[in-house]
Amino acid sequence: MQYVWILLAAAVIVLGAVLVLSSQPSTSIDQQVKITLVEWKITPNPIELVAGQVRLVVFNMGVQAHALAIMSASDGKVLRQLETVPAGQVQTFLVELPRGEFLLYDALNCRDPVRNRCEKKTMVSKITVR
Repeated sequence: MQYVWILLAAAVIVLGAVLVLSSQPSTSIDQQVKITLVEWKITPNPIELVAGQVRLVVFNMGVQAHALAIMSASDGKVLRQLETVPAGQVQTFLVELPRGEFLLYDALNCRDPVRNRCEKKTMVSKITVR
């Protein structure tokens, strides 16, 4: 009789664990955007996304390094600064984006594309998040 209670307790624990794990939100990334960089262009432009997590796969096909930043188009605040992508390299970034309008730009060559504070011609792509 004692074994029956042990088996019943184990079954309840396993069932409880299955219910807890199945109620957790999924962490899968549903959106992926392939971005190509060349001097002085970002493709695609514009980019349309749904609010949430997105994987940016950045291909630097140019001869110079580029470092992308994502800036809010409404208030000019930098939402996210991405690492430098060396020439000829590919890097992947996971980014959480809320609804709104954003600018994806080359932060190595420009501090503020909205106010045209750029040392050189810069690369800019508009992002619309719904």
